[in-house]
Amino acid sequence: MIDGVVILLIAALLAYANGANDVSKGIATLVGSGVANYRRAILWGTLWAGLGGGVAFVVAGAMLATFGTGLLGADASPSFAAATASLAGAGVWVFIATRRRLPVSTTHALVGSVVGVGAAAYGVSAIAWSALGSGVAVPLLASPLAALVFTRLLSRGLTFGLGPSRAAADCICLTTKPAAQLAWTAPASTALIASPVIAELSLTAGDVNECRNAQPAALRITADHLHWLSSGAVSFARGVNDAPKIVALALSASALTSGSTGVKTPWLFALVTVGMVAGSLMAGRRVTQVLAEDVTPMDHREGLTANLVTATLVTAGAVYGLPMSTTHVSSGGIVGVGAERRSLNWKTLREIGLAWVVTLPASALLGAGAYVLARLLLS
Repeated sequence: MIDGVVILLIAALLAYANGANDVSKGIATLVGSGVANYRRAILWGTLWAGLGGGVAFVVAGAMLATFGTGLLGADASPSFAAATASLAGAGVWVFIATRRRLPVSTTHALVGSVVGVGAAAYGVSAIAWSALGSGVAVPLLASPLAALVFTRLLSRGLTFGLGPSRAAADCICLTTKPAAQLAWTAPASTALIASPVIAELSLTAGDVNECRNAQPAALRITADHLHWLSSGAVSFARGVNDAPKIVALALSASALTSGSTGVKTPWLFALVTVGMVAGSLMAGRRVTQVLAEDVTPMDHREGLTANLVTATLVTAGAVYGLPMSTTHVSSGGIVGVGAERRSLNWKTLREIGLAWVVTLPASALLGAGAYVLARLLLS
């Protein structure tokens, strides 16, 4: 019974730390572009991340397999101490980074902690280095670069597609023109038969204020509307992507408990989702402020572009079991915005880059230390 409580507590704390650090990844562009204030943005991101955590129970089988046993070799004999230490090492590092206002990757921290614990518990040879390289390291390293490139390409494509005279278009209006009454003159022996009334739809693009004044009755879809939706999509994808990683390690620990104290998968998903929501609401502003204000200025079109790229890449990674970091992808998108407008804050970028480099060895050391402590307490 005690073992099960320990698993639940550590998993909940890691989920809390994840929420506090990672809620920023879906909402920073909303705040940075002036579309929303911090309170509304955090509430919005938390809602969608919570929904993503719930849906992850159904769609995240590939991610469960990757983080459940996919990082250790066949010769490793998993232990309860090692599994719980892997969660603890990652959680401690994400807590430290959040207090320092550093946007770090929970995925990166989990990988580092698993490797550090695995090396301490089973030896370096027990790590599945080939799987770690192709299935984990490559997506983690390639995803921010891909986000940066795709964001710049999409920004340029949208600008060229609209043309110089319409570069400021941020509203699409859907209107109906007066219906045309079409008639057909029948032979003299019959009456005039009128065709059905046909409504003609019209789509126009322009500035949102001009659209509102010129076509007050039109159905308007603005860039801000799409920005809110894209932010929700990123937050949802983050929940789908992050929840199963924490659950997978918790399940590994649960399977090694004595008797029938193992924790059931649905309850773990529920616990992790609640922890992510709590962390987002209670401590999500610190890191959000860095990504929203300290990397680059942006407008709502640029924020929308970065979010669309982030949501697409992270969702694809979650479905195919590729542990992309929402932190790396969303940061890559925001850096792509700054690179396109040539307005990056290099001091902030150096701090973020250093945090990314330190995350792997720091979480590995913390995980190994947690394993040694767990062995002493359990012996």
